[in-house]
Formats: sequence, structure tokens, C-alpha cells
Amino acid sequence: MTHFHPETEARRAGDLVVGDGHVLYWEQCGSAEGRPLLFLHGGPGSGCSPKYRRLFDPRHFNVTLFDQRGAGRSTPHLSLENNTIGHLIDDIEALRHKLGFDQWIVFGPSWGSTLALAYAEAFPEHVMAVVVEAVFLGTKTELNWWHDIQGAPRFFPDVWQDFIHPVPPKHRKSPKTILDWCYSDMLREQSEKFVDLNRLSDPNTSIGELRKSTLYRWTEFEERLSYMEKSAEEARTSLAERGPAYVAAHSLIEAHYFRHDCFLEPDQLIKHARQLGNTPVRILHSRYDMICPPQSAFRLAEACPHAKFEMITMSGHGLTEPMQALLNSVMEGLRMELRG
Repeated sequence: MTHFHPETEARRAGDLVVGDGHVLYWEQCGSAEGRPLLFLHGGPGSGCSPKYRRLFDPRHFNVTLFDQRGAGRSTPHLSLENNTIGHLIDDIEALRHKLGFDQWIVFGPSWGSTLALAYAEAFPEHVMAVVVEAVFLGTKTELNWWHDIQGAPRFFPDVWQDFIHPVPPKHRKSPKTILDWCYSDMLREQSEKFVDLNRLSDPNTSIGELRKSTLYRWTEFEERLSYMEKSAEEARTSLAERGPAYVAAHSLIEAHYFRHDCFLEPDQLIKHARQLGNTPVRILHSRYDMICPPQSAFRLAEACPHAKFEMITMSGHGLTEPMQALLNSVMEGLRMELRG
């Protein structure tokens, strides 16, 4: 038995012109009379997919999803111009105005939790509740975790070797030099029309050949760290199903944000957590999350003493059945609380 809700189609969809040359794709599913809920996807750069429509009970929630700037079906695809967390916060407000909601529940996993917290701290009067999963606060410590030999590579040395091998030794001195080299190489790939990455659609292309692409290796590394067990072959199959456009956006936009410390001031989300004092907050996390270690969830819970914090002692970063079971319970409890 699955804990995810049944597959469903979007009830309505559209495009929102937000300025700066950007047009955002948005859609809604669930009940038009349900509690308004905004889903914020991860990455940044991942975009939304049909699986996210299955996270919430369609009888009780009116769910809005949208592809953030440069990602998914929003245009221009891969655009890094005018693409910061400040722009995304303004986009959420523009979308809220368009849809006519005074308040909504804001939910985000991973990078979506970062954006959810930043938006709720900026506009607490328009947020009836915040639910975050796989908490990521956008701090330097978290950003360094993936590319510091004392961080995630200690637990996934084989996966790390697959990622780092093509990076010239002189650029492996620190997480920053690794990130800068990867970002530069991603831009080179973009200028050369993604020659290597586009071979992802060809089942005859080997994983070794695909790894000539830094765009591929970046997302492959994250994909394999996101689950407690995922082979290189399984990661390749999963990424092939999502396609080269997904991989390019996820890798390039993510690297863009990470090079700029997610466009946040140092420890901004913790320092401004007092803005959430009158807002119900739910924090969900997995103990074995290797993308977003649970320390950040604990820090958020300490900064929001009124928050309810629940951690499952299984699973990794990906939204799996155990986490979905917990999410269902949390959302039902929150629904009853808001109704009261």
C-alpha cells in the first residue's frame, strides 16, 4: 500500500508574466474549495513534476505548484538573469495576488524549505502555516558539506570519486574552487549546445560517456546521495526519464545559487525566525539525509520554539514512503488545527 495520494491531473494551469523577461508556469490540483496550499520545488532548478500533485489529500487542499525562474516549463529556460531568492519571493507574492488568496499554507522540501522560510519571514501576514521537509538553511556550512572531503564524501567515497575525477587537481583545493570550476564548465557546455548531456536520451550511451558532462555529474552526485541505496545505473535511468533539459536546469541554476550563497545574508533564516512567532510551523526531517543533514532542522526548531518537529529514523533525502506517511499525518493534524 502506498502512502502517496492517487495520481491526478492539473485542474487548471497558466502562465504568469512576472517581469525581467520571465514567464512562470503554474498549475492547480485538488479541491477548489480546499485549504490553499503552495508547493515550492527543490533544487533550485528542479521544476515541478506530476509526483508532487500526489503529496496532499485532494479532498481537503487546493494545491498550487509553479516552476521557478529558469526551471521546468517557465521561460526563458535556464535563464540566470534576474534569478535570485529575492526575485522568487516577489514571484510568489505575484502568484498569490493573481490567484486571489489572502493566505495560504506554504510547503517546501530541501531548497523549497529555504524558499518557504524566506517567503514566510518576508510576508508572515499572508502565510497561515509553514511546513518544511529536509530543511536547508542556505548556510556556508551546508553548502560546503557536499564538496568537502570531511563532509558527504566521507560517507560516499565511491560516488564522490565518480563526481570529482574529471575536475583538475588544482581546482580541488576547496569546496569553493570545485564549485567555481564546475560552474565554469557548465557554462562551456551550454555554449556548446550540451553535446555530451544530450546523449542521455540514447540508451546506448555509457555512463562513462555521460560523465564527460559536468552538468550530468553534478545532478548524478546529488541523485545518488539522496537515497540510501541507488546505483549509478539506477540514477542514470531516473535522470534519463526526466531528460537532459531537467538535468541542465537543475545543475546550472543550483550552481548559480550556491556560488552566491543562495543570495542570503549569513544565517539569515535563523536570525529572522522570530517573524514566524505567530505562524504554525511544522518541521519534518530524515535522520540519514546526506544532502541536508538534520542539524539544520534542529537549529530551526530551536529558533522556533513553538514549532512541531518530527524526524523519521529511516530514509535519506528523497521523498519516500516513510516520509509521505509522516507528511499525511502532519497535514491532517494541521488541517484540523486550522479548522478549529
